Amino acid sequence: MDSVQAYIAERPKSQAQIMSVLRSIILDVGPHVQEKISYTVPFFYFHGPLCYLSPKFDGAYIGFVRGHELSNEQGLLEIKDRKYIRSIHFHSLAELHEKADAVRHILNEAAILNEYHDQQKKKANEARRRTR
Repeated sequence: MDSVQAYIAERPKSQAQIMSVLRSIILDVGPHVQEKISYTVPFFYFHGPLCYLSPKFDGAYIGFVRGHELSNEQGLLEIKDRKYIRSIHFHSLAELHEKADAVRHILNEAAILNEYHDQQKKKANEARRRTR
């Protein structure tokens, strides 16, 4: 069992169910999504940090690392007191199932954004190398 699966398995049942479904949705973004425990929670990477899962006493939430750059056209992303990260808190598995399509859309937008930023960074590095 990998460390993310072990982390999720150690949570209370309701949190573990929510986090397990979220993990599956995140991994469905594409074959290049990687996962690891970072900052004591499961983080997912695609062209850089994409999102993370965190347990809450009444459920779990998914946090988007570049959340401040996402459109939030679904109106689900919560700002709280954070400058960059936006999150969606799920209180039950039923709530997650109701919002699963919207979560997929937000994840795809976040993945495209990460890929774009990664490409821009590579172009800038290449331009710097040529000017030396």
